[in-house]
Amino acid sequence: MTAAEFRIHRGQALVDQFEFDTRFAGEVGDVEWVPTLSARAPAGGLLDPDDFDAFVDEIVDRLASASPVDGLFIDLHGAARVEGRDGAEEHLLRRIRSVVGDGIPVSLAMDTHGNFSEELASLVDLAVCFRTAPHMDRLDIKERAIRNLLTVVRSGRRPFKAYVRVPVLLPGERTSTFVEPGATVFGALVPTIERYGVVDAGLWVGYYWSDEPRNSAAVLVTGFDRDAITACAREIAQSYWDARFDFTIVGEHSGSWDEALEFVLDRPEAPCFVSDAGDNVTGGGSGDLTYALHATLARADVADSGIRFLFAGIFDPESVLAAVAAGEGGTIDRAVGATVDDRFGGPVAGPWLVERLIDGLYEGEGVTGALLRRGAFSVTVQRGRAYFTNPTDPAFTHRHLANHAYVPIDGYDVVVVKNGYLFPGQIAEAGSAFMAITPGGTDLDVDRLDFSAAGHPIYPMDVDFDADLTPVLLPTIGATA
Repeated sequence: MTAAEFRIHRGQALVDQFEFDTRFAGEVGDVEWVPTLSARAPAGGLLDPDDFDAFVDEIVDRLASASPVDGLFIDLHGAARVEGRDGAEEHLLRRIRSVVGDGIPVSLAMDTHGNFSEELASLVDLAVCFRTAPHMDRLDIKERAIRNLLTVVRSGRRPFKAYVRVPVLLPGERTSTFVEPGATVFGALVPTIERYGVVDAGLWVGYYWSDEPRNSAAVLVTGFDRDAITACAREIAQSYWDARFDFTIVGEHSGSWDEALEFVLDRPEAPCFVSDAGDNVTGGGSGDLTYALHATLARADVADSGIRFLFAGIFDPESVLAAVAAGEGGTIDRAVGATVDDRFGGPVAGPWLVERLIDGLYEGEGVTGALLRRGAFSVTVQRGRAYFTNPTDPAFTHRHLANHAYVPIDGYDVVVVKNGYLFPGQIAEAGSAFMAITPGGTDLDVDRLDFSAAGHPIYPMDVDFDADLTPVLLPTIGATA
């Protein structure tokens, strides 16, 4: 991953992302927002160290120019991995603290699938993460983090913090809050916060497809009563630990790719959405794996079945350019896919009929993809690694669908998508669904993955062990209550 793949926002464009005018209308007349830098990209591979350092340097320089400030809000995913290094977010926060010092309260809003280490918790005053997966509450959680920060700044009191590392590391495809036990475990967070009277509490799942000591589940509870935050943190951590065996693959139907094909040959209600989960672009997959497409084309019984397939969202910018050159109704002879990762199959040969050129959703994007067909099999190739879902999907906020190449799915029996669990828009369109446990960068088969640096024991890599869920009371930064 290089800087070219990131969308950069500075100044008012950064402030506008958080809808301050509508969410805080009339409440924050005494607040001046001072933006630094926002750099966002789809989940992907290792970050180029020089580009990462340039982002951090700019943030730090802008903070130095803006200081003194009264508080700092950081909108952070939490699963960055820089080539050759561990602890990207911890490095960022250490640099930030070197500029603003310990006297400034810092509040984080994070993704549930970010890594929240004890060191990261020690560098901030407040932190909370999304409570839904798919993440329907993105802006709500960011608003909560900002409100918590304003409360602390105005009161002058810094909260106490109770932290627990929970030795569990599960993918989102086992921890969706749309189903049990995720619905109950995460649904209990707000009632538990209210019952203990704490400021806030977060339960992090962690990032599954990386191997650092910090990758695990975690709990942080903040508040002004040490006993209350300790008891609250212990209860939340215990609830997640106790449910660990019940967190299984989301979806009623799952299995290998061959099992997925057998499932669709039985003619489930159409359209059937099949997740090519080993190439999940929401989790960092390259988006161009051709394993599933090759395996399907090799099955004569599938080809003879008359079932219409759409393999959606294959990352292949050069094929998009070739389709533009050929025009709608033209033909391209080039093979598609496997331009980044060919470990599980090479590019798929044509010829391909260019059925449609697909325009992006946002002004200035131009053509972002193309719909290609070879017999009964259609594919969409696209310029970027983007999710294939209806643009009205409520899981995605403004600008989350850059390089999106969506086509209506009418007439297709099977839609193969490059994600794991289905998003609400996909669920709404699907007649049936199957989670295919395919190989790739986001493989869900733990036996095919090597966790050598992770802090063992950790479930499910290790099973027969007891967890120490004793909360750690972290030192309060700066002034104490």
